[in-house]
Amino acid sequence: MNKLFVAIPVLVLFSGSIAYSSGESIPAWVKNTALWYGEEKISDQEYLDSIKFLIENNILTIDTIKEESIIEPVVLTPEESFIDPRVIMCNVLYNTYVVQDKSEFQEEHFFISYLQDCMDLYEDRVWQYQGDDRTERIYNKFVEIHAHNTEFPETKTIEPHVQVRSLVNAGHEKSMMQFDICAGDKQLDKAKILVKSDLEAVVVGSDKDISSNSCRNYSTQIYAKYPENIEIEIIEKVIKESGDDDVQ
Repeated sequence: MNKLFVAIPVLVLFSGSIAYSSGESIPAWVKNTALWYGEEKISDQEYLDSIKFLIENNILTIDTIKEESIIEPVVLTPEESFIDPRVIMCNVLYNTYVVQDKSEFQEEHFFISYLQDCMDLYEDRVWQYQGDDRTERIYNKFVEIHAHNTEFPETKTIEPHVQVRSLVNAGHEKSMMQFDICAGDKQLDKAKILVKSDLEAVVVGSDKDISSNSCRNYSTQIYAKYPENIEIEIIEKVIKESGDDDVQ
């Protein structure tokens, strides 16, 4: 097996002399500590504390001279040399990635600057590779993906979405909801919105085109025993794309 040698400073040696200050008297209790320590009448810590007392009170001084640094080689296996904290995090996130919608995954982990690199790595066939050199291959592919995404950053697509403005309990299990239907980065020609509670479901349709990166306000009434559990989602949309209608 090939081995990689990395030199790391691990130890510094000191030489020194110990000087005793004759102008200070050594307290009687300190004189006896060596004897008591030899007879196991005091603990290691108590003995060290007595020495510390001598030093802190300048009764005992230590002059140190730094001599040399000893360099010892640390042997890394090929697997260890290809360990990257970012790739480790990609491994941690993968179990979440496979069970979540991509947009939900991105929203939940938006704070990770290299998240797109991880996602691209998951989609590359090298991710499923199980050979002995998998760690090296994964690392090299991650570096390649990261370099590409840094040079050619992906433009984030903004999808049509709905935003609740207000929800007012009007009494008698009736609620009034105001919401916005928002186009993404493309014009939204039509949209159908499903508002659902524990008592009924209401479908609201947009009546006008919605320009890209803009919203229109709508409202509806819905019966619900538990207004806090009302759900709202887009169930149909027609996106204006290059002069054609794209029904989804």
